Amino acid sequence: MKLRLVTGTALVVAGGVTAAVLYLPSAPPARTTPESGAAAAEVAEVAAEPVVQHGDGKPVRGELHTVALSVAAGARSAEAPKRSTRKFSLLGLTWTDSARAVDGTIEVRTRSTATKAWSGWHALDADGLRGPDAGKGRGATEPLWVGPSDGVAARIRGGSGTSPLPPGLRLDLIDPGSSSSSSSSGGQGGGVALEPPPPIPAPEAPESSSPAAPPSASVSSDPTSTEPGSDPAEPGSDPAEPGSGPAPGSDPAPGSGPVAPAAPAVRAAAAGVTLPSYVSRSGWGADESIVDGPPVITPAVKVVFVHHTADAAPSDCAKSAAHIRAIHTYHTKSLDWGDIGYNFLVDRCGTLFEGRAGGVDKAVVGAQTYGFNTGSSGVAVLGTYINGGVPEVTRRVLSQLAAAKLTAYGFDPAGTATMTSGVDDGKFPRGTVVTFNRISGHRDGYATQCPGDALYAQLPVIRAEATDRVLGLTVKPPTGSVRSGQTYHLRGSAAMSWSAATPTAQISGFDVVVDGAVQASFPPGARSGVVPLTPGSHKIAVRATHISGTVETTPALTVFSDVTAPVVTATGLSLHGGTVSTTAVPVTMTFAATDNAKVAWIGATSPSTATLPATARSWATTARPGAARTFRITARDTAGNAGTGSLVRTPVLMPETAARRTGTWKAAKKTSHLNGKALTSSRRNTKLTWTFTGRAASLIAARSARSGKFDVYVDGKKVATVDTRAKKTTNRQAVWTRNLTSGRHTVTVVVRATSGRPSVTLDGLSYLR
Repeated sequence: MKLRLVTGTALVVAGGVTAAVLYLPSAPPARTTPESGAAAAEVAEVAAEPVVQHGDGKPVRGELHTVALSVAAGARSAEAPKRSTRKFSLLGLTWTDSARAVDGTIEVRTRSTATKAWSGWHALDADGLRGPDAGKGRGATEPLWVGPSDGVAARIRGGSGTSPLPPGLRLDLIDPGSSSSSSSSGGQGGGVALEPPPPIPAPEAPESSSPAAPPSASVSSDPTSTEPGSDPAEPGSDPAEPGSGPAPGSDPAPGSGPVAPAAPAVRAAAAGVTLPSYVSRSGWGADESIVDGPPVITPAVKVVFVHHTADAAPSDCAKSAAHIRAIHTYHTKSLDWGDIGYNFLVDRCGTLFEGRAGGVDKAVVGAQTYGFNTGSSGVAVLGTYINGGVPEVTRRVLSQLAAAKLTAYGFDPAGTATMTSGVDDGKFPRGTVVTFNRISGHRDGYATQCPGDALYAQLPVIRAEATDRVLGLTVKPPTGSVRSGQTYHLRGSAAMSWSAATPTAQISGFDVVVDGAVQASFPPGARSGVVPLTPGSHKIAVRATHISGTVETTPALTVFSDVTAPVVTATGLSLHGGTVSTTAVPVTMTFAATDNAKVAWIGATSPSTATLPATARSWATTARPGAARTFRITARDTAGNAGTGSLVRTPVLMPETAARRTGTWKAAKKTSHLNGKALTSSRRNTKLTWTFTGRAASLIAARSARSGKFDVYVDGKKVATVDTRAKKTTNRQAVWTRNLTSGRHTVTVVVRATSGRPSVTLDGLSYLR
């Protein structure tokens, strides 16, 4: 095999030792052709190995100190008062049964060795930290880095449930030890400061979806095991399932465990991304004497899970190694996981650290995503990333690491993988087949908030940087458009906007595609643009081209360009029942509204305003009498085009005094009558007659429990009998209305003198002209 080295050297000072770091981007992969066949694959150029910082190679022994909590049987609360302790820098709460969790809140405070001041209360994760799929070890919270301390206090308060505290509660205090090469870091250093990693070479898409193990990979005791629905040759079960390797940290059963490495397999034709430069286990001072058993190796890494350590990581990155040693001690000595659970760790300065032994170039089963450890690799960022994301340098290391681990087995970091849960009490029951993004967050596979909301929100960018495609490409509905069903309606041009997770530097440009043809092209930095549309329905998508030439296209939106306004026709205005006053006559306007697509909104704009249902074809309102009024309706379609229809009418009030009287009528005076006056009669066949020129009329009368009936004649012909009886007494009521042909008319009221309630009271008549 040939190694292609690209020059570019940086000097790094680590623990007092000067080392040369060569940035070695991956060489372009060889592609197998029908002519060259497997022979060509055998001479394919491979990525150069990353630079590894081993430090002085001397292990640093950490120490575990414990403080037992006295808990009464069945208690739901406990407390450990302030006390002095041996020196420590990391702590956690542990208990006997890993299947149990603490129902409530757990808080600790510590005393600084430097200032002797006590910290405030810090909350620990009470959900329980689960690592190995076999359920091995003690139950625990996530550990908390507090820095050099020599005093501790704790309190536990029961939650809303009824579960008592689990037995065997204790505080585990970890002293990460001191590195001989890091005296400048306060005795708890041992970190190395690598230069930021170089830009990530963009991997090419795999030519085959079938993964193959990298040349150096060993396989588990059942290399033929596969998951339901999984990719060929990928790990098919978690360690607890029959036929799989032993759980992390356990002793291999006779005849099981990793097998001897087979002959190097031909890797799928995918771009192999170089691992970032990293600090080896010896570089951060791993104490190999506390590691229990050899690593368990599976055929491939299908998924990379991203974590955060959920604590206050040292602000000085030179202390990162001490932090990692403390986690290592916690996972091995406190929890009995056999080794550190994570396969890799990275700090906020972008320094990558090797985690569980053997995981750099092999698919080592970690203890990091309960139920899905087999076939995955876990990387933890030191610190908490709930409200703020990781720095760019850290993000780029995560992207490059994920790309390197996945492309080593021919997988596209932008793709998905199926995995089968191997535990009974995880987020997914044993045997559940789950589809994950190739780069996922811890919370995707386990019930936790890890890796924090902010870091979890960065995963799309990490996936984008780990592949050669424009990822996260989404298109928004056109600005100003209105959705109706699955269609977006607008007028004329479409103002499109889109977003992409891939950095602009890796994008060649964008096209807006209308009905399958490019309508407009935009530069890499553009995230919006206007495209003209002809009237009618269209399919609009945004297409992005990566600098590698690969193309991504959004799902098409259905957009209807509409420039035709609705047609509104006023068909009439009539009088209707209700209370009449000198300032308001009840009227109803009728109209028709049609559109080439759909009438979406109807409103009245004159003589008053009102919003009507889109299906409305009439409008009941009032109008001030005595002058011509314009009655106008506006209709809008879904795109916003508007059409109007109107008519002009004059409501007129004729008081009772304007009528010609026949028979005996008495005057009635009340403020509730029209103009304060009305006429009343209880004599049969007494009459009132109004003469007017108009197109509609309405009689205005009083109603009460003792009111009687009268007949109505129009132009000398009887048209109705009106009963004015009502439970409630009301005046000025439009008790009869009628549309008429436009012209001169007479309306006559004839009293019927109804038995027991002969009286009727008239306020007047209203009409429209």
